[in-house]
Amino acid sequence: MTNATRKPLRRTFIKGSAAATAALATGFPLIAKAGPSFTIKMASLAPKGSSWAKAFEAVARMVKEESGGEMVVKTYLGGTMGDEPAMVRKVRTGQLDAVAVTNVGLGEIDKQLLMLQMPLLFKNYDQLDRVRKVMKPKFDALLASAGFIAGGDGDVGFAYLFSNSPIKVPSDVKNTKMWVWQSDPVSKEIMKVAGVNAVPLDVPDVLPSLQTGVIDAFANSPYGAIALQWYTKAAYITNLKLSMTIGGTVIGKKSWDALPPEFQKILQDASMSVHDKLLSRIRSDNKKAISALTDKGITVVEPEDFAAWKKVADTVRHNLTGSLFDKALVDEMMALI
Repeated sequence: MTNATRKPLRRTFIKGSAAATAALATGFPLIAKAGPSFTIKMASLAPKGSSWAKAFEAVARMVKEESGGEMVVKTYLGGTMGDEPAMVRKVRTGQLDAVAVTNVGLGEIDKQLLMLQMPLLFKNYDQLDRVRKVMKPKFDALLASAGFIAGGDGDVGFAYLFSNSPIKVPSDVKNTKMWVWQSDPVSKEIMKVAGVNAVPLDVPDVLPSLQTGVIDAFANSPYGAIALQWYTKAAYITNLKLSMTIGGTVIGKKSWDALPPEFQKILQDASMSVHDKLLSRIRSDNKKAISALTDKGITVVEPEDFAAWKKVADTVRHNLTGSLFDKALVDEMMALI
């Protein structure tokens, strides 16, 4: 965090100039105010103009207004600070104060937070909301033990398969050059179980790789595919909610502790207020995006042999429970679902 200690406002009275003379003549001396006492540097992969970016900008406006300009939030969007693991590392080293990340970024903080991303886990948002509400204290504790404070939720939504050849059954994925997130152990396990040699890439590398043919298939939410322009290189979308891509904003504990209590409250209130609306907005955006994609010429493919899809999902969950994920946490989550 820059300017981690509150600075007294500096007042500079300018003398010996026409402006100063005029100011003194009217009884109002010129005052030069110092910059903000606190600057929160926050980064995200969200592209400018997206609903996520607009939410972060709204937080910045609210914080600046409520603090009287004493605290500002500076955002770095579109992956300018690197992929999510790089951004999380920058919070740990003090180069950033906060990040808005997906489950992969949260998993970089604590791997247990990736368990919400296991395939075919949630059928609807009600199930996700129930799990997150009940288990929030445990999730927040995992973040805190790693040196992070939980902010608001900002999901990406249900991930669907996009491709240039129809994907109806899991084995169809073998006919594609499927992307897998370099830092995502869950997606890598899905591809391993499905017998797919996926291409591991960081998110900023996906669009250029689609453009050059390095990959020709990917998983993303409908709105995410539009916001990142990935949809322009896809012909089909499989109508299957493959997994849930959660997300949220977190701030480094050192940066948080450097803020006075009244500034912590301003930042927390602004974040929670905006993120609550963001969740509803993203869910609405994703619903509209399906129609938008078909209007843009993308064909919706209905999946077949659901038993085969479920077998992949069940195998992935079995393989990761007790190895990557704590069995007690998974059992609690499954009971809630």
